[in-house]
Amino acid sequence: MQTPTHTPFPLLPLTLAQAEGGGAAAAASPPPIAGRPETGPGPSPGTASSGSQPLGAPGGAAPNPLGGSSMLLLVGVVFLVMILMQVFAGRKEKKRREEMLGGLRRGDRVQTIGGMLGSVAEVRDDEVVLKVDESTNTKVRVVRSAIQNVLKRSEAKPGEELAAADAAR
Repeated sequence: MQTPTHTPFPLLPLTLAQAEGGGAAAAASPPPIAGRPETGPGPSPGTASSGSQPLGAPGGAAPNPLGGSSMLLLVGVVFLVMILMQVFAGRKEKKRREEMLGGLRRGDRVQTIGGMLGSVAEVRDDEVVLKVDESTNTKVRVVRSAIQNVLKRSEAKPGEELAAADAAR
C-alpha cells in the first residue's frame, strides 16, 4: 500500500514512501525513492537525516504568504512617501516665494538670482527697479521673478510710501 507524504512546502516535490511489513529493518532505513538506487543504511541523498523532510527546507519555516514580494511592496511604499514629501515641500516653498515677491515694496533691500544687491526703487507689475549704487544713482530694471531674497524690509508702511512719493514730485 502506498501513502503519499506531503510536506508543508507546496513548492517542493512530494516524497512517496512504501509502507512495508514493518520490523526493525524497515524503521531503521529510509524509504526508497523512485528513480534512485537503494543505498545502504543512512540518509539517502534527497532527504534529511530524519528521512521525513527533504533537504533545503529551513527548519519547518512557513513560506512567505506574499510570495517573496513583500520587500518590493515595502520599497514601493517608501518611494511613494518620498515623492509625497517632495511634492508638499515644493508647494510650501512656492507659496513662500509668491508671498515674498507679492510683498515687495519701495525701500526693501534685495538680492537677485545673479547675486546683485540693491534697494527697491519702484515696483511695477512684472518688473522691479533696483537702485544698486547710491553715489551715482545707478538703477537697474529686473523682472520680479529674478529677486531671490529680501535681505531687509523697509520700515515704511505702504500708505506712507505713497505719500512720500507724492511729496517728492
